[in-house]
Amino acid sequence: MKKFLIFCLVVLTACHSKPKTPFTILKSVKTKDGAKLDVQVNARISKEQMVEIAAYIKSDSSQYNNLQIDYILPGNSYKNEGGIIVYATAAYHDKGVIAPTDTVKDNDNNLLSFEFVGFTPEKAKQLLAFNPADMVDKQVLGKFIDDNTKTISIIYEDKKEANQSYILELDTLGKVVSAIAPMEVTAKGIKKMVVTQQGDYMVLKDSILTMYSSADNDKPFRSIKQGL
Repeated sequence: MKKFLIFCLVVLTACHSKPKTPFTILKSVKTKDGAKLDVQVNARISKEQMVEIAAYIKSDSSQYNNLQIDYILPGNSYKNEGGIIVYATAAYHDKGVIAPTDTVKDNDNNLLSFEFVGFTPEKAKQLLAFNPADMVDKQVLGKFIDDNTKTISIIYEDKKEANQSYILELDTLGKVVSAIAPMEVTAKGIKKMVVTQQGDYMVLKDSILTMYSSADNDKPFRSIKQGL
């Protein structure tokens, strides 16, 4: 009976309840010595929350000595020519080959590396608060943080100027690095905002900003969801 109780305690200790933070495994690919997973979270969450998710996945994938978890935000699509944008990365390495970057411990005392590739929740909040003074009288259609280019794009509409749109791209200090009044055209029922002379354009639909390259204007290049 005593041995049975000890066994039960070991099993309970090894088991993990699913983290309260919602997540979805979108893709899992086996590598030479482990696996790589794309995990979507619904919002910018803390390092601690992502480490908790990583520990849960690790406990369910203990057969892999090396496990990389790339966190991505909603709005990304595997159809994008430019690929998905990684928000943060957690990685477990073979215990016999601990990397210098393995400085984080999960709840099971396993070492792993963790990196914010994009903006932390705190920094994103600062970026979303930007609103240049010369645009205060115009309606904001959306704010889109690009973790890849490390910028935020804000789209405005001016009701006083026949609903003319404006797209401002700001750096992390709030400095405008690009200001465009796009030419708007509608093709096959899709409203396009042409942003370059070459014909690159953007489409804003269902709170997602999708970018298209003139090199292949039928396939999306990158997509970002509003307000994340």
